[in-house]
Amino acid sequence: MPKSVLKIVADRLSQLNTEIVFGLPSDDLQLMNHVQENAIEYLVTKDQRNALFMAAGYALASGKLGVCNVGKGPAFTNSLTGVLEARSLSVPVLIIAAGTSTLKYGEEKAFQEANQLDMVSPLAKWSHRLESAESIHWVLKKALYLTVNGTPGPVYIEIPEDIGRIEIEDVDGDEPAQHTGRPVPSATSIHAASELIQHSERPVLLLGGGCRTIGDHSLLPRLANRLQSPVFSTASGRGSFPETHPLFCGLAGLYCPEVMKEIIAESDLVLSLGSKLEETALFGWEAMLEEKHLIEINLNENHFNHSFNSLKLVGDVGESLSLLYDALEAIEIASRRDVERAKNRLVTESRRVIDEESPLKVVHILERIQRGEQLPGIFVHENGLQDMWSYFYPYLSLNEGQTSIVPSEQTSLGFGCAASIGAAKAKKDQMVVALVGDGAFNLFSPELMTVAHNQIPVIYIVLKNGGYGWLEYQNKHASPSPFVNTDTPLVQLQHSQLSVLCLTAKEELDDIWEKAQDLYALGQTVIIEATITINDVPPPLNEIHGDFPVKEHV
Repeated sequence: MPKSVLKIVADRLSQLNTEIVFGLPSDDLQLMNHVQENAIEYLVTKDQRNALFMAAGYALASGKLGVCNVGKGPAFTNSLTGVLEARSLSVPVLIIAAGTSTLKYGEEKAFQEANQLDMVSPLAKWSHRLESAESIHWVLKKALYLTVNGTPGPVYIEIPEDIGRIEIEDVDGDEPAQHTGRPVPSATSIHAASELIQHSERPVLLLGGGCRTIGDHSLLPRLANRLQSPVFSTASGRGSFPETHPLFCGLAGLYCPEVMKEIIAESDLVLSLGSKLEETALFGWEAMLEEKHLIEINLNENHFNHSFNSLKLVGDVGESLSLLYDALEAIEIASRRDVERAKNRLVTESRRVIDEESPLKVVHILERIQRGEQLPGIFVHENGLQDMWSYFYPYLSLNEGQTSIVPSEQTSLGFGCAASIGAAKAKKDQMVVALVGDGAFNLFSPELMTVAHNQIPVIYIVLKNGGYGWLEYQNKHASPSPFVNTDTPLVQLQHSQLSVLCLTAKEELDDIWEKAQDLYALGQTVIIEATITINDVPPPLNEIHGDFPVKEHV
């Protein structure tokens, strides 16, 4: 029986066991209707960029494909920031966009006509504008293959309006592509890496976002124990290694306290796994790493940092580590130094900051939500000023089974607010807590109606200092400020599904958090407006101004 091209797309998504599509559909609503006919939820958003953010959050939380549908012209351009973020995060997202009819395309006189392919191509892993109805079969196969295989990433399909309505014969048994085998480094490369490790006396493991896809969750702890190696994580690599492990030392680069830098300074080899070694991951470490042996393992050959003369192994991180671990089995590893003394100093200092007499601080909030029987399963982060406290271990320390979702190095404002919705849809049995600044929250606020209408339980902890605290901090607190507006209420929407709790003092924390958990248990979205000061900044960021991450000496 003939089917329209858009119906075939919806059927393929159903064959993939797709649970949800995020987006704002084109005017004819055809794809949305076909998706819903297949019992797939279609979550209508208020903004196409947020739809991409939600799909990325869903993909990160579930490990599955995120799917997004947008219209043409300005609807499409609204989504581009989301495509940029998905590409930087290396998450599998399929974007299905409407396009100008082939009968009018190219004259630049059609309604909402735009050269969408040229705009999205630099950002997407692969992009294609459908040229015929019959080509939908191979285009879908290629798109679904590319988005999840190799380094995951966003793939874009543009379906012209006239082609989307054409009916063609479907292909029976035309199953969507699944994961294929993962590439591994050569035996020579594995041998060279094992030799470097064998001759190392003080190795360190650095875990990037590529480690989150390792299927064998015991592999990294076994390797760390085998080498007796301290372990650092990038922000995107959190959740890949148990932070309760005695060898875990916290986050790398910008988020590394001074006391833990001693471990890097004393090391002679850094094994970087699944990391691009981008600026924040190296901030304050650059000079030290230039003096070390460095091994990098990445699936994508474009992700290596060529500023260092490292041994570069191209391959899937998990499969590569399995081979490397086997190669190390026969090697006698010398006893390594422990990290207990440095960690004790770090914990003592963090306890001092939490216990000192002061107004409400972010560290007090972090400390409270990590106590109790009901703990968040997923922490979702933004990347403003005060919410960066959550990147500093041990102020936030993930227990076994907990994970976090962070923006990429692009740090698109509002990503965490929207991604938390995708995470909540992916993991309905886990509490999702989003730590966000009020600047990002204001940008996201039109989606509060989306959250309420769809009854999506999330706890938003909004760190309220007037908005755009990072810019105000760079402004050196000049008055009057163009960035801060403390008079505008954060939440103006009144809805039975939304609860707003105001937190202004440490003494209120226990009561507010218990209320938040009770409301969340009833299926409500909870917004905690936590009033904090502009000076509540992690110490490593005190001197950072201007063109972050360059320190200015003024």
